[in-house]
Amino acid sequence: MLSLLGATLLWWWSQHLLLSARVGWRELLPGAVLAGTGTVVLSWAARLLMPTAMDRSLAEFGLLGPVFTFLSWLIAVFLVAVSGLALGEAVATSGWYRRVLGTRRLPRGGRTITRSG
Repeated sequence: MLSLLGATLLWWWSQHLLLSARVGWRELLPGAVLAGTGTVVLSWAARLLMPTAMDRSLAEFGLLGPVFTFLSWLIAVFLVAVSGLALGEAVATSGWYRRVLGTRRLPRGGRTITRSG
């Protein structure tokens, strides 16, 4: 549970930093949750699958086998992270998420307005 919280906070802050604070924290949260959850689940799966995959690739391809296996794992991590962030953007711009937060987007200005009362 702590790793999920840490991963979510890391992705949340990373998005905020990379976007130079041009997007609000609330809009970045769904992507951070999805990317954090995906990377944590992938790390749990890696604990089970990677030792066998490394041994098999070492036996089959020699010293370069584990390198290829590790690179494949890195590609999977980045695919999960980018997919989570992209889906998070779709969630953050959905009407459902806006209703839950109590905000709406102006058609022209791009500013976020909160409901009063």
